[in-house]
Amino acid sequence: MPRAAQPSGRVLGLLVLLALIASAPVPAAERYVVGVENIDYRPYQAGHTGDFEGFGRELLDAFAAEAGIVFEYRPLPPPRLLASLLQDRVDFKYPDDPGWAPEARAGQVIHYSRPIVAYLDGTLVRPERLEQPASMLRVLGTVVGFTPLAWRAALDSGAVGLRENADFGALFQQVLSERVDGAYANVAVARDQSQRLFGYPDALVFDRRLPSARGDYRLSTRRHPEVIERFDRWFVEHADLVSELKRRAGLSETDRSHDAVD
Repeated sequence: MPRAAQPSGRVLGLLVLLALIASAPVPAAERYVVGVENIDYRPYQAGHTGDFEGFGRELLDAFAAEAGIVFEYRPLPPPRLLASLLQDRVDFKYPDDPGWAPEARAGQVIHYSRPIVAYLDGTLVRPERLEQPASMLRVLGTVVGFTPLAWRAALDSGAVGLRENADFGALFQQVLSERVDGAYANVAVARDQSQRLFGYPDALVFDRRLPSARGDYRLSTRRHPEVIERFDRWFVEHADLVSELKRRAGLSETDRSHDAVD
């Protein structure tokens, strides 16, 4: 009976090598924890359900998929986010702005991405109070964790009092019931919340004559500047995708002009 052909030493060695490669552990993807806000901040993002979703999630997931990394999102109360970054409890913070809580950032080395999307924070009032002098506003409302930087001098001097609310629904009710004179909030978020709460976007209106602040949301880190560099390159190379994500979220107008709120 003829003997079966035996593999040559070279072929046998190749088979052994292939078997070793197949059985070798697959390198784990880079994994990072991103601290995000545990509030409803649509159309930018939302984390109030315990899951991070919206434009911010879609953008960071798109980058992570191409970069071969994994982002784990950890929703936290806004007041705890910066402290969590500075104490290395999270690898990244989103959103962030170098101008927020400057005292806490003093002496800290924090790396920021290029601007991702523009924001406009302003003072919203009942329609009948539109364009009244700033001196008529005595009590300002906001959501817990958000500092009305544009009103800081008036707040520090005691000329204006501050009343914090648990969420936007409570904040709107405070203004509409005249328990506070105005609300300080992100203008795009306020319009979105008004639509969800009342069925129309202008329950409160943005008064351009009252203090406001403009800036850009960024991704920040203390320990991983190389990932920020990779993100910045990806952001530029995929400008069309970024624009489409903004358009789908309803942020195109906000990004083109900080004043595009009418």
